Amino acid sequence: MSVEDALENQHERQEIIMKNTTDFREALDKGQLEEAEKFLNEVFLNPDQSPQYDKRWLDHRQRELFQSFYKKEDWRGAKRIVEKTEDERGREGRKNRLEELSGMDYKDI
Repeated sequence: MSVEDALENQHERQEIIMKNTTDFREALDKGQLEEAEKFLNEVFLNPDQSPQYDKRWLDHRQRELFQSFYKKEDWRGAKRIVEKTEDERGREGRKNRLEELSGMDYKDI
């Protein structure tokens, strides 16, 4: 095994495996937004595996992730969260906020 392969394997093992809200928030604090997004996707796609996380919990975590993306001016990341938001009112509010902050039409993001 080459040094590069060993380093890559080590990096893969160091990736965060999120188990709860605390892990999710730590990922946000560390700027690991894609990892946090993966966690939310897993919760959304597998509700039977995480029954403690209801739709309200998911919406609140999506809001936190949306805010983290827009604070980094990652408009595409923020848009992904808007599009995954189930609550119609929440989705519209985030969409409007994204347009306001980015200065772009939603369709152009």
